[in-house]
Amino acid sequence: MHVELQACTQRNPGLTQETAAAFGDLATIWQGKADYPENVVEFAGRVCYRSTHRMGTAADFIADRVREGHEDIIEHLVVTLRITESLEPLRWRLLNRHCEVSELGNGAWLVSGNTRVWLDFFRRGVALEAVPILYALAPGIFAEYAAHGAAALPPAQSPALDGAALATLAPFEQGPMRVTLLGYTQPLLADPELAQQHGAATFFFEGISRTCTHQLVRHRLASFSQESQRYVDLSKGGWRAIVPPAVAENPQALAELDEFWRVAEEKYAALRRMGIRKEDARFLLPNAAETRIVATMNFAAWSHFLWLRAVDKAAQWEIRIMGQAVLRMLYVLAPAVFAEHWRVYQERFAQEA
Repeated sequence: MHVELQACTQRNPGLTQETAAAFGDLATIWQGKADYPENVVEFAGRVCYRSTHRMGTAADFIADRVREGHEDIIEHLVVTLRITESLEPLRWRLLNRHCEVSELGNGAWLVSGNTRVWLDFFRRGVALEAVPILYALAPGIFAEYAAHGAAALPPAQSPALDGAALATLAPFEQGPMRVTLLGYTQPLLADPELAQQHGAATFFFEGISRTCTHQLVRHRLASFSQESQRYVDLSKGGWRAIVPPAVAENPQALAELDEFWRVAEEKYAALRRMGIRKEDARFLLPNAAETRIVATMNFAAWSHFLWLRAVDKAAQWEIRIMGQAVLRMLYVLAPAVFAEHWRVYQERFAQEA
């Protein structure tokens, strides 16, 4: 079997350390001790624990999470390999349904999977020829395979983007909501169908409600790492409420919600003073509680998400705003894949944008 690196998660070119400094704790990603893709993995883990201020302070943070079985965070790094001189990829999707396998002809295959998929393969004794490539990309994730050594990696290839495109890829903000494209995987493929299967993107959503994330996580062909109400203390001042526009515009309705949230905060704090654990005190918290979540999907899954959440006028207002921000960024990266979404969006919402 011959294995070549075709693509892996790379930094959004519209997000630099300098620009990220203006957006909350985004710039802490660069404080990690690894390369950017693996730093995103650590960042996703620290979002869960609200500890992004500690980025890079624990050299074995990722390896420790993998040993603990907290492996959802390593799903945010996606790797595409080109396999030749082997028929093995024929059965790989049967072993792990979370990979994508495409035949290219002439005995060549394209295989994409997040690093949790590749780790699963290696632990089964499958695709071990790829270990040096994956270890070179993410030594923290594949620490148990250090003895296999690291391969020399080719430079990453990125599409050429002009200033307007890069501006579109900068973090989007509206009210408390912020949508940031952290990274993407884009094998440079001429076939839009192959690009849809093997391209992927990782977004960081902030300033959204639990109501919104309850809808987001229904898109199950995805990977999510969300701030934990079990581990993060949400006493008064530790969270804010996301207010629907219809309520914000109605003083009486807003007063009712304010009163309810005031009581919820007081009761949460009271339970904590009684020694009730955070995992139980959180039962008091409403769906309005602000949250943060890192989400990764391949382009096919983002396509389904966008049809339901971005360009459908029946979509709930919060996730529709979020989805349209995602669409604007993905259309810049892969216009052939998202052209029809963009056409419908322009037709239905251009005047509102």
